[in-house]
Amino acid sequence: MRIVTRGDMDGLSCAVIISLHEKVDGFLLIHPQDITDRRVEIRPTDILANVPYHPNCAMWFDHHMHTATYSELPEGFRGVFGEAPSTARLVYEFYGGAAKLPQLEELVRQTDRMDSADLTPGDVTDPRGYILLGFTIDSRTGLGAFEDYMMTLLDLLRRTVPVEEVLAHPAVSRRVQTMRDADREFRKALLDHSRVDGNVVLTDLRDLTRPPVGNRFLVYALFPDVNVSLRVHWGPERKFAVAVLGHSIFNRSCATDVGLMAARFGGGGHRGAASVPLPLGEAEGRIAEIVAELKRNG
Repeated sequence: MRIVTRGDMDGLSCAVIISLHEKVDGFLLIHPQDITDRRVEIRPTDILANVPYHPNCAMWFDHHMHTATYSELPEGFRGVFGEAPSTARLVYEFYGGAAKLPQLEELVRQTDRMDSADLTPGDVTDPRGYILLGFTIDSRTGLGAFEDYMMTLLDLLRRTVPVEEVLAHPAVSRRVQTMRDADREFRKALLDHSRVDGNVVLTDLRDLTRPPVGNRFLVYALFPDVNVSLRVHWGPERKFAVAVLGHSIFNRSCATDVGLMAARFGGGGHRGAASVPLPLGEAEGRIAEIVAELKRNG
């Protein structure tokens, strides 16, 4: 069986738990949109976790109502779909929870915090433990491809290596240092290229030759009064721009379902985070429309 999941802390924790209970012989990291656009072949023996449902799969676990999720949930599938702070929480309880897997209780608890963004400003500006580990595999932080890195973490966590020892592993410590260096540059870029418009902070990185990468929650620590962010950057080869939308994790008063809004503009996501492709020649108008709607809804 192959685990098909997202490359983040939730996907990693799901893979740890599932691989301890099922005969897993492979892993595939994808983006939820890959399911929607049929860019990946799903096999009858695949276990999907933290991604939308596909009718070919053997098992499915998810806690997000993606714009790609079927409007009516399938009947009789093996697995769990439901409201939870993380998909890992659903997987954990499915396989017995703390009663059978007490050694993974802290991993799942911290994954809940990470995936639901139940974080403090200090978790963002000076992360520690599992939260720090989670940021090193957050694809939206922009540190690049990390399939081999994920496999290293999977091996360590399956063996219940303490998180302090995981962070001291050479591959992990190198990535932590890379992330900390990137965050310093990213902080400066956010301050230099962001403006607040009502409840929205708009960050436009299109005039940078090489836009910096960094912690996606840092903008909310720097602009604590806003409740939603809109970051614009170039897509591959500058053929189009991309607008990335997100609810603030510190001011949780945003009333806009950004996933539904993004879907209307040809993008997708879920209620609190989404992205929209912006065709050349239409970008400025669409950005203005998005900002206006975010301000109107408050």
